[in-house]
Amino acid sequence: MKRIISVIFLAVLMALPSRAQYTPLVKYDVVPRSYEHVFVDYIKDFPVRLIDASGGQYVGQTDGRVALYGYGQFINDSGDVIVGKFRNGELLHGVIVGRDNATVGSKEFYCSYSLSSGKLQYISRNGVMELPLVPDSLDYTFMSQTFANGDRYVGEFYQGRRHGLGIYYYATGGLWFGVYENDIRNGFGAWFKETNDMVIGLWEGEDERRRVYVPLK
Repeated sequence: MKRIISVIFLAVLMALPSRAQYTPLVKYDVVPRSYEHVFVDYIKDFPVRLIDASGGQYVGQTDGRVALYGYGQFINDSGDVIVGKFRNGELLHGVIVGRDNATVGSKEFYCSYSLSSGKLQYISRNGVMELPLVPDSLDYTFMSQTFANGDRYVGEFYQGRRHGLGIYYYATGGLWFGVYENDIRNGFGAWFKETNDMVIGLWEGEDERRRVYVPLK
């Protein structure tokens, strides 16, 4: 009996490191799909506008007061690219690609990557900077990947596969922004078409589980 208990205890101990290895690093808030549906329900009638805003140009949804609200892309005069969900004129959640760094998440909770190395540098939560444990952070990178057809992906990777938030640029024009999981789209996102109108909704691979067309105004 003692031998059986010892074997079971040893098996549990051996399983613990394996389980910890697969615990994802919390880099920013992941919004539940139920809330994502509510957000789309609220913004589905907000049109796309092209705006020469203070400090840059915006392509995306706006509310009745012409404030940035919904999915959009803002390119500032310094060349920084900001893509994601906006609310009341500010980025709610998304990706900011600057000259040297990329940040992913929200204003209150985000992670920062070095664009020269692709490595995760730090996590900022409510103004407090956290340095991730090295074993937990090495598998997470932010890189650019170009495909044979000229398309290009800029965004998060996990163990060399597209995973997390990213921007997919089509060689024919336009882009897709949203969530990837194991190299495929799996979550809410927005397709910014080359004609500047937009499709927002829920993707599972190439399948659109929810599709909302947003016209250019």
